[in-house]
Amino acid sequence: MSSKRRHSTDLRPGFTLIELLVVIAIIAVLIALLLPAVQSAREAARRAQCTNNLKQIGLGLANYESSIGAFPPGGESTNFNVSPAVTQFIDGGWSALARILPYMEAGSTFNALNFNLAEYNDAYGANYTGSSQVIAVYLCPSSTRQPDGGRDGAEPMTGIWMDANSAIQNGYGYNDYGATVYTDISPTMTPGLGAKPWTPYRDKYSRANGMLKQGGPRIAEVTDGLSNTIAIAEDAGRDPRYLSPYTEGYWNSQISRQQAMATINPSDPGPAGGYNAWRAFWRWAEPDEAYGVSGTPNNGATAAQSREATDWPQGGTSAGSNGGANDEISSFHPGGANILFGDGHVSFLKNSVSPLTMRGLVTPNGGEVISADSY
Repeated sequence: MSSKRRHSTDLRPGFTLIELLVVIAIIAVLIALLLPAVQSAREAARRAQCTNNLKQIGLGLANYESSIGAFPPGGESTNFNVSPAVTQFIDGGWSALARILPYMEAGSTFNALNFNLAEYNDAYGANYTGSSQVIAVYLCPSSTRQPDGGRDGAEPMTGIWMDANSAIQNGYGYNDYGATVYTDISPTMTPGLGAKPWTPYRDKYSRANGMLKQGGPRIAEVTDGLSNTIAIAEDAGRDPRYLSPYTEGYWNSQISRQQAMATINPSDPGPAGGYNAWRAFWRWAEPDEAYGVSGTPNNGATAAQSREATDWPQGGTSAGSNGGANDEISSFHPGGANILFGDGHVSFLKNSVSPLTMRGLVTPNGGEVISADSY
C-alpha cells in the first residue's frame, strides 16, 4: 500500500512545455493590448494637467487686467511703419508671463525680479535669482527637451554655456507656452513672402496683430470677443538647439538684424555679447517667448527644419523657420495643441484646423465669424 501511495504522488499533474508557451503567449498579448491603454491614460492625465496650467495662466491674465486696466504686452510685437511689417521688442526686456506672476500666486518669484532694469538677463545678474526659477505652471508635462530639469544651461551639442550668469549658476527657467502676438497667414490663402512647405500660406505683407500686442490691449479693443481670440498657446519643447533670428541688440527696423549680428563678439561669452547676444525664446522671462502664427499646429516640419542641431549658434537656415516648435503652435499631445482664449477658457486645437480659421483665432479684431467645431 505504501508503494502505491508513493506512486500516486509521483503522478501529480503539471504543465507541458507547449502549454507553458501558450500561457506566456497569452500574457504577452494581454500586455500588448493593455499597454496602449495605459499610455493613453497617462497622456490624458498629462494633457489635463497642461489644460490646468493654461487655466492658471488665464487667471493670471484676468487678474492683471482687473488690476492694471489692460492685458500685459506679449514682449514681442510688430512695427507696422515699414513694409513688410517687422518684429520689434519695445515693451521692455520682459515677457507677459513674467508680468503676471504676482497674479497667479508666484509673488515670491516676482519680488525677486527688478523691472526697473532693462532685461531679465541683466549683465550684472541682478535678475538671475528670479528668472532662473522653475515655474511648474509654465511647463507642459508631456514636453521633452535637452537639457532637462526645468532650466537651460550648457548647449547640448557643444557644451557651451548660454551666458556668464548661466555658467556660474544652473541656467534660466524653461517655458512651454507663449503669447500669439501676430499672424501672417494670408487672408486670401495665397502664398507670399516667407512661405515654406510647412507654412504654405504665409505672407509677411498680410501681418496682423494678435491679442497681446504692443502696449497690451484693453478689453474693448478685442472686438472679435475674448472667447474667440487666442491669448496664449503651446509652443512646447524648445531648448538651446532652437534658433532665434534676433539678437538682443535688435529691437525694431531702426536697427537691422544684420547690424545687430555685426555687434556679436564670439570671443565674449558674457551677457554683452557672444552667445547671449541671441535671444533665448525658450525662457519664460524672455520677451521673444511670444511668437507669430504662420501656419497650423504641429506643421510637420522635420527636426532639421525646425532647429539647427549641428550648426550652433546661428547661421543655419532653420533660424526663425516657423517649423515645428520653432516659433509656432506645437505640442507633444497627439492630434493638436492646447490654446488659451482671452476669456480664460482652454480648448484643444486640432492639427487639421484650416489656415484661414487659424488666422481668425489669432486676430482680435478681424471680424471673422468662427464656430467652435471648425477647430
